Amino acid sequence: METHTRRNEDGRHRMIRVTGITSFEEVDAQRFDVSGVATVDGDVRVDAASLSGATRIGGEFRCDSAEISGATDVDGDVRADGVVVSGSLNVGGTTVADAFECSGSAGLEAVEAESFEAAGAVELATLDAGTVRVRGAIDADVVEADDLGFDLVSDSVVGRLVADSVAVTRQRPGGFLRAERVEGDDVALDHVAVGTVAGDRVRLGPDASVETVRARELDVADGAHVGSVERTE
Repeated sequence: METHTRRNEDGRHRMIRVTGITSFEEVDAQRFDVSGVATVDGDVRVDAASLSGATRIGGEFRCDSAEISGATDVDGDVRADGVVVSGSLNVGGTTVADAFECSGSAGLEAVEAESFEAAGAVELATLDAGTVRVRGAIDADVVEADDLGFDLVSDSVVGRLVADSVAVTRQRPGGFLRAERVEGDDVALDHVAVGTVAGDRVRLGPDASVETVRARELDVADGAHVGSVERTE
């Protein structure tokens, strides 16, 4: 079943609700609710979206707010004020959001956000954000932020981490981060294996292993492994 309410004066639908299986060329509405299966060949432009079924968007997905508790695939870009994912989200283009929260799973390419929170499993290429909080697992090429905190629950891999403030620890046994490089003014790391750490002030916990540290101030806990140290001014 597919339900359309009457259009507003500007031609937009007030709501499109999908409870069965249906397809659209494009969607332009105040609200888009999917609890069935929806396929959109082109773009989706909505004020609010609630996607608890299976949704495929072939173009761009623009919205003020999106709640994704089902399975959603977007071939193009995602641009939103807020995105909350408790199901699964896969995006082929760039994701731009003021706030992005994921307690489910997400497969993303480039992400730009003011705040990024992940309590589930996230795989992405690049992340550029103001604040990053990861309380799950992450697999990324590059993560850049002003303030970055990882509280890991399983194995995570990041090529390069760059932030003013970096703190990495684990939430439960099994949480561990492998990274090629970590850079920041204030860097605190534990339960990590890192190639190079460069920072102004660096603290390493007892379960940290770093091949090379470049720092002005360095605090190394008993049990930590450091290959070489280069002091900076």
